[in-house]
Amino acid sequence: MMAGLLLLAAGTVPFAAGLVIITYLLPNSTTTSAGLVTALSLVVGLLLPWVSYQRLALFGNGYLRRSLARKWEQAGHLPPATTFVGFSPGSDLRMWEGETDRDVGFLELAAGALIYRGDSFSWSLRRENINSIDLLEEPGAPPRIVVHWHIPGQPGRAFTLASREANTLGGMRDATQALYRTLTQWHAATPSADSVPPLGSPPTALAGSIPIEKLPAGACLSILSVAVITVLAVWYAAEQFIGQGFYYHAVLWSGLIVVAAMIFLSYFLSYLQAAEARTSSPNTI
Repeated sequence: MMAGLLLLAAGTVPFAAGLVIITYLLPNSTTTSAGLVTALSLVVGLLLPWVSYQRLALFGNGYLRRSLARKWEQAGHLPPATTFVGFSPGSDLRMWEGETDRDVGFLELAAGALIYRGDSFSWSLRRENINSIDLLEEPGAPPRIVVHWHIPGQPGRAFTLASREANTLGGMRDATQALYRTLTQWHAATPSADSVPPLGSPPTALAGSIPIEKLPAGACLSILSVAVITVLAVWYAAEQFIGQGFYYHAVLWSGLIVVAAMIFLSYFLSYLQAAEARTSSPNTI
């Protein structure tokens, strides 16, 4: 909610500031100065939400890491050489109540196994039970590492990881790619007979998630409704100002309405995804 409010502010404040300047601080709102203010407000109003999202997508990540580290330090089970990661069962990119991570925790590359200690789950996976490690890259989303594994005599399984040792989406992408290279080198090494803590196998249940490319129920109606309302609002606002000769006001009000509607729609669709995921039936992979 905090991230959503900050992103909404990032998209609307530049337009609102431009309107205040050309309305109250300039003697004539039809001059070249007003046009420059309008152009600057448009550029900032369109770019700032994108720049802000790069940081707000990981809003609270540092707090999660510190609080989880305290939990495991108090339990005496947090080795120094660990990576803070996001974990999700399954081999494809899924949404878990608006997040692409089902859980967050610390991953240790021990001599003979992967060891994960997280907020909701803890598990260990011997190196010889890992079939392959791949990198999943989807357009518009940070990459995820896919670990294919098995239990002898049972069907193959998979889970995905993403490094959260970053504060921005770009940093998360670089950190995940670096972790992928480290994991592939670790997997290629000779298996070790070292003892592995009995934490159980990685969970496989996909209950509470939906594929990220799947539109939630009601998405089409929501998109159409917001689009119609936005067009009507822009038409009404622009018509009023253009009729009075205030063209820059019309541009800024139109931009303000469109950006606010797009941000609202994005978060509303995330809410619909989260609501649908809560009612999904349990399944495994």
